[in-house]
Amino acid sequence: MKKGFYSILLFAGICCAFVACNKGAYNANTVDNSNLAVNPLSPLTADQFDWAAGGKDPVSANINGVPWTASAGSWALDTSGGNIIIGTFGAKRMYLYLNQVYEGNVYPMSYKQYAQNAVWSDSVGVVYNSYYSYFGNSGEVYISHNDSASITGLFYFKGVTTSGEVVAITNGYFHLLK
Repeated sequence: MKKGFYSILLFAGICCAFVACNKGAYNANTVDNSNLAVNPLSPLTADQFDWAAGGKDPVSANINGVPWTASAGSWALDTSGGNIIIGTFGAKRMYLYLNQVYEGNVYPMSYKQYAQNAVWSDSVGVVYNSYYSYFGNSGEVYISHNDSASITGLFYFKGVTTSGEVVAITNGYFHLLK
């Protein structure tokens, strides 16, 4: 009797495992903006950053699937070699900090990555939320051009607030003169 009962439990467990399988699709929470983010277990390679044609100067991205383009952008270099890129449109701001980045390379911008990171603020100057890439589990930047005259790159990240709210930044693009 016990053997039959355990056989039924084993069969039910195997069936549940097959039904629950999602073939590697990133679906951690079906009602969360994180579903728009890249699977953190298989980040993009340089060849997969293929959305440059859709980018607009100076900084642009899709915020939870909605296109956003900065009306103004600025670049600065700090004393440690960090490129500071800021794009603003009204009270919305995209901020990227890219320390020691070189053309043709992909750099992580995800959980606890502070050398390369990004912040999206949805209403600066008012009560606003800042979504940090270094709190999220997904994010990268590809530097397609970086010389003494300009810097260009593509990025994406999952941003998380200190209270746990999530935003998915996809198809990010920047091109700024130095």
